[in-house]
Amino acid sequence: MKNLATHLKNYLFAGIVVVVPLAITILVLKSIFISLDEFVRPFFEPYIGFWTVGMGLVVTFVFILIIGVLTSNIIVKRAVNFSEKILFKIPVAKLIYSAVKQLLETFSASEKQYFQSVVAVEYPGPGIWSVGFVNGDVKLPGDQERKLNVLVLASINPTSGFFIMVPESKTIPLNIKVEDGMKWVISGGIIKPRNLRTKDATAADKG
Repeated sequence: MKNLATHLKNYLFAGIVVVVPLAITILVLKSIFISLDEFVRPFFEPYIGFWTVGMGLVVTFVFILIIGVLTSNIIVKRAVNFSEKILFKIPVAKLIYSAVKQLLETFSASEKQYFQSVVAVEYPGPGIWSVGFVNGDVKLPGDQERKLNVLVLASINPTSGFFIMVPESKTIPLNIKVEDGMKWVISGGIIKPRNLRTKDATAADKG
């Protein structure tokens, strides 16, 4: 009976791990879907004379696409920058806007544009390791060893962190994608990359 109870407990937990994230995802998407419909409908239904469930999502997509095209225009860019300056003068709005914008830019940008690779770096002290993102390298005057430009992001809140220059020999290159490294950091270590290995270990396996 004890073994049966243990198995049932394990099966129940395994089911929860699958069902709960899926249910939350569906509820969030449904909420966004309904909210978009309710928000957009009053502005468009009087002009087109009808409304179908889901049109809010379509209208929002087209609107965002148009804004994206318009932002390539210099005049529109200046208007956006001016609006941001005004927004940044409002304390709470500045915090929310800058955090969301930086987070979206980090995930939407290509890996080559922002980060080149992921490393483990001994920071903030000996014996304490952090996940760092390499963004180029530099040689300091009078120092022959190459230094890596490493950004150590704050967990949970990736809009803040520390920029450090670390000797390449003091880092451990990790054979994971930048995107997987970001998920690892932002989740506070909960979402660990699969097959986490160092590049040296991976090369040894191939050899």
